[in-house]
Amino acid sequence: MMLAHSGIEYDDEAIWGAEFQRRKATGEFPWGKTPVLQLAGAGRTVAQSGAIARWSARRAGCYPTSPARAALADSVYELGQELCTINPLVNCYTGHDFERIRHHYFSDVMPQALPQLERELERAAAAPAGGGVSPFRPGEVYFASEVEPREGSAAADEPTLADFNIFHHLDNAQLLEPDLLHGYPALLRWQERMRALPRLQLFLENRPVLNGIGEDPGLEDRQGVRVTQRSPEGQAWLRDGLWCFDD
Repeated sequence: MMLAHSGIEYDDEAIWGAEFQRRKATGEFPWGKTPVLQLAGAGRTVAQSGAIARWSARRAGCYPTSPARAALADSVYELGQELCTINPLVNCYTGHDFERIRHHYFSDVMPQALPQLERELERAAAAPAGGGVSPFRPGEVYFASEVEPREGSAAADEPTLADFNIFHHLDNAQLLEPDLLHGYPALLRWQERMRALPRLQLFLENRPVLNGIGEDPGLEDRQGVRVTQRSPEGQAWLRDGLWCFDD
């Protein structure tokens, strides 16, 4: 999302099944799992989603240069990592496992996280440290924004890796619970602001649709090509939101 938001081109390859096992056996993936980032010209592969996210954020201009704002962004990003169970829940689990983990996620995890995120947006929009009244309602600035005390405007008000990580997890969670943010006005305003980012909006419109959740999850592109863990190809690339099976 961050690379798309900043208009940076990249190759998006998906592998699964026997193809994944074959390449894993060669030692291609540093820690034996995906996702990984292959750096063109560097001859090295970066593993772990947090490292990939921070590289992407720096490359896309979504990582604060201020140490204080970077710490705030990292803090919210790490809270987002505690919500990541939603990814395998909607993409992988089926049957009894799906129902069990879904119940835990929406009964135990989200009821704690959502009020915390709401309060963090309230803090971000609070009155400036130098005094005065903030012109912003909670949710009208991003998680690591700073309200400029003199002009009464949001200084350094750009989305960071924190916003994209939280947005991704909440967006996936709303596939199962569309009214998840009911009662959280700041989160709703913030989410609407994120969705209105032009390049992110285009990315969301073009990407494949996740369907078959809980039964036979798969990603179906706008031409009707559907990829699941059972698809025999074992390897595909996403180009402009469409599945391609030839490199």
